[in-house]
Amino acid sequence: MATGEQKKYPQSFIAQGPGDFISVQNWNSTTTNNAKQVHTLREKGSGYTLGTQESTTNFDCVLSEDGPERNFWRQCIEGEPIQLRHKIPGGDVHTYNGVYQTIATDGPLDDATKVSVTFIGHQEKP
Repeated sequence: MATGEQKKYPQSFIAQGPGDFISVQNWNSTTTNNAKQVHTLREKGSGYTLGTQESTTNFDCVLSEDGPERNFWRQCIEGEPIQLRHKIPGGDVHTYNGVYQTIATDGPLDDATKVSVTFIGHQEKP
């Protein structure tokens, strides 16, 4: 890349089932291996142990007059297995399998109705 050229920083997308969510405004995801530092009586910080992997995804979407894209409430209450795909710049797709843990609805006086979703699960190896 020549000096002074600008890079493009494209947006990322989140999908469930056959296509991308249309009404999602923002999302974030965290994966942890719950690693823990191991100490011995004779050597502090001698190593580590890996714990169980956990992933959490949160996203917010707005509801149009057509209603929500998915029945998040039913899927959460029934604990329906869900697969989410995070499509990030560079062509990577990260796949997560789990369930919706929390669904929160916000109906403000002067703005669109929003649904906040929390998903918990396990990230497949990229």
